[in-house]
Amino acid sequence: MLACCAVAAAVVAVDAYFSAQEGYLSRAPDYDGVSYLGTSRSVYFLLHALHFRTALSELNSSLAPLWIAALAFQQLIFGDGTWQAFTARFWGVAPLLTLVYWIVRTRSSRPLAVAAVGFTAVLPVVSAAVRASSREFITGQANYGEFFSMEDLRPDFFAIVMVLCSVVPLAEHYRAPRRSTYVVSAVFAAASVLAKPSTAPFSLLAWGLAVGAVWLWHRRAASITRLSALGVAVLALLLAPWAIKGGVSETVSRYYEIAVTYHATYNLGLGLLDSVTYYLVRLATQLGQIEVWFVIVGSVLLAFALLRRWLEFSEWMYAGLFVLFYSSFTILANKNSLVGFWVTLPLWIFFVAGASRLLGTRWATGVTRASPFVLAGTAAYMVVIYALGAFALANWPVDEQRSNAQLLTVTTQLADAMRPYVSSNQCFAYAPGPGWPASIEYLMTDSSGKAPGSTPVDIDPSISVNDYVRYATSCPAAIVYREDISVVAQQFIAYPVRQPYLRAVAEWVRSPISGYTLDRSWQFTDLASNGPHTLGRYEGLTLTVDLYVRKPSG
Repeated sequence: MLACCAVAAAVVAVDAYFSAQEGYLSRAPDYDGVSYLGTSRSVYFLLHALHFRTALSELNSSLAPLWIAALAFQQLIFGDGTWQAFTARFWGVAPLLTLVYWIVRTRSSRPLAVAAVGFTAVLPVVSAAVRASSREFITGQANYGEFFSMEDLRPDFFAIVMVLCSVVPLAEHYRAPRRSTYVVSAVFAAASVLAKPSTAPFSLLAWGLAVGAVWLWHRRAASITRLSALGVAVLALLLAPWAIKGGVSETVSRYYEIAVTYHATYNLGLGLLDSVTYYLVRLATQLGQIEVWFVIVGSVLLAFALLRRWLEFSEWMYAGLFVLFYSSFTILANKNSLVGFWVTLPLWIFFVAGASRLLGTRWATGVTRASPFVLAGTAAYMVVIYALGAFALANWPVDEQRSNAQLLTVTTQLADAMRPYVSSNQCFAYAPGPGWPASIEYLMTDSSGKAPGSTPVDIDPSISVNDYVRYATSCPAAIVYREDISVVAQQFIAYPVRQPYLRAVAEWVRSPISGYTLDRSWQFTDLASNGPHTLGRYEGLTLTVDLYVRKPSG
């Protein structure tokens, strides 16, 4: 386990370096991870000032209590900053590598388990920046929104690893589960809920089905019934404080907002074929363009092995977990690429578990003889992966570097320019930008953990444009573009439903009767698209940002 943790620490450190050159850390913190970063920074400052009760209250009311706690904890260790918080990925990578080693080691040889850990460590879903750098450079096709964005600091990766940690102990000990098996499983089930409450129904469903599957396998034995009840009791005990403090009601409220209030904003409107294939086509991005074919072909063969009873009940549980999450998230109208982790990682676990079972039982002698070659091949594979990434960084197009640097520089300078005019109990009228307004709020968080607010990003369609403008006028600062919002939407997130509101605010702020005056301007020049484009060769967008302020009289 310690060795897996050491590997995880090294993997996260290297990926953070790559990210700081061309990935997430080279830009202003972006959506949706910046929302969690902002809260974690507030919690960090509160803990640093020994305001423990306020920090706990902030955590409990947050979008993802456990993940935000991990982000804040890393900042307590390494200090205030984005890369410091980024190292919280360790808490997802380390358990994943440990699970892979455990699963393979119980079925086959130690060298094969080490090899499986090595392959897992350099999957794009784990080492996103390393793999994205080499892929974009070799193919000449850039797509930040699909490749580098996998390292966004949303809790999806951490949450699905917690789900796996809750299911794997039950699957691996299904023949003779112990009390500790259910206690550990329940602890991780609770962790999966607190890691991302919005996916709690799926986390709990997966855990409940795993508990039920083991119970049925034992033909509803009284001893297993008691152990199952113990697991449920531990889970309920751990989640009770969060639920009592309003965690459940807030989660339900967010579900309602996404499904009903902001349906027009977040519903992608995909057809049946696009919905069915949405997460399947992302397997290549998250597992690797070459690796995915081994996984797909291998998984098909393993499914055949399941039917021939060459595998055991554990593999049935892992296959069922993949089917459960794929079908569940496919049915949902709202989709995003990072939720694909919930499909990709269960498939990977099924693949390594099934393959190691077959190799360990049917070709044990051959595996033992091939162990030195397997380890050497894995080491060579990892060296090639990192070497390709390093070569890509050394030859990265200058215009792509400048584009990323502008996003961070303008955001930082804009936050600094607003500080004299906007206090932590005031607001500013936002315009779309790199992580704006959350990245600006994040940078403006003061040492007491407080940050100014902004005009609403998600706009209830029942609110009139005039009412939205009226609220914006209560803010002492406003960010607007000289270009029309429809042009800005080509670069930054500005859904059509939001554009009339943002356009009206910009027009009002510039009017002579608004009371605002131009304080400072910045220009984004030759910005690279976040979507698909030829690396280093694109028609960049140029935008001018104006900061208007209402200066106190006298």
